Amino acid sequence: MYYSAYVAAALSLLLVTLSLNISRLRLAHKVSFGDGGIREFTLAVRAHGNSLEQSVIFIPLLYFMEANGSADARMALAIGSAFVLTRILYCAALFKRTLLVRQMAHVLTVLLQTASALILLGH
Repeated sequence: MYYSAYVAAALSLLLVTLSLNISRLRLAHKVSFGDGGIREFTLAVRAHGNSLEQSVIFIPLLYFMEANGSADARMALAIGSAFVLTRILYCAALFKRTLLVRQMAHVLTVLLQTASALILLGH
């Protein structure tokens, strides 16, 4: 089995957690559509949306790196684990409103995606 499958599973669990947080806020604030102008709700929607956007790009890159031999198991595990941790860090920083940490997590996310694409293209 490819490590990318485990990374995809971990990212899926993160996305489910973020989605459940949105559902919790919808129930608590009785908001069925949009964010109701509630800052906490806006942050929850952005954390979920941003993580989904980044994961959709990254998961196939990691899978194809493993599938075509661009990355061995250790490299795939290292890059995938770093990506998952970076996404968790991004979400935590977003909820705690720590701009510098969130920006650093975003830069790391982009660097991991870019490195994965370049590794894949260079093989």
